[in-house]
Amino acid sequence: MKSPMPSKPLADAEKSAIRELIRAKSDREIGRILRQSFRLLGLHRRRRSNISHRERWTDYEIRLLGRMRDEQLAKLLRRSPAAVAAQRELRRIPIFAPQRTRWAKREIELLGKRPDPVVARMLGRTRYAVQLKRHSLKISQCWEGRRPWAKAEEGLLGKMRDGQLARKLKRSVLSVRTRRLEKTKVRFIRTPRRWTQTELRMFGRLPDAEIARRTERFLASVRNKRVRLGIAGVKARR
Repeated sequence: MKSPMPSKPLADAEKSAIRELIRAKSDREIGRILRQSFRLLGLHRRRRSNISHRERWTDYEIRLLGRMRDEQLAKLLRRSPAAVAAQRELRRIPIFAPQRTRWAKREIELLGKRPDPVVARMLGRTRYAVQLKRHSLKISQCWEGRRPWAKAEEGLLGKMRDGQLARKLKRSVLSVRTRRLEKTKVRFIRTPRRWTQTELRMFGRLPDAEIARRTERFLASVRNKRVRLGIAGVKARR
């Protein structure tokens, strides 16, 4: 019996020609030649391509490690945060930790002069950093289009209820309350307003929302009072 002839190694040109021939055939044809299912062959191809893509890190991606938070970089590179953290730790790159820059005198002078988002854009800082620094220095917040307070208006703070003073000065209740807490030591104690007999007779006749509108009360307050009285609610008419 003759021994088989040793196979001659293929040249580079022959290897490239075979590769082109395989690329030209479909998965069904290659599967028939190899006696495998073409669906299984396509699945193997997808798995190999996905694994190679996940494992391959470009120089551009590696340079970004540690330049931002792992979660942000994962969204940018369309990778998982765990994969980014593992690659960063593998290359011994420290985690992203932005250094705190000191506040210059000219930067502090802008606090409270304009709204926090505007100051943050001007200084290249975050809104949270600007707000935190302003609070630490006890500087009042600036609102867009805010009307400055006159001395005569500030003299009325604490002399009447915030809602009554807000209607008199044509300001918001929040603005009056904030200014009173900043400029005076007056602290109003809220006492619940008593229900009149006229208001109590509305229960069982009108819906809770309508009673809240007529009595100028919160809807939750109206509902809680009706439940305590044991009166069934009335559905709103459509």
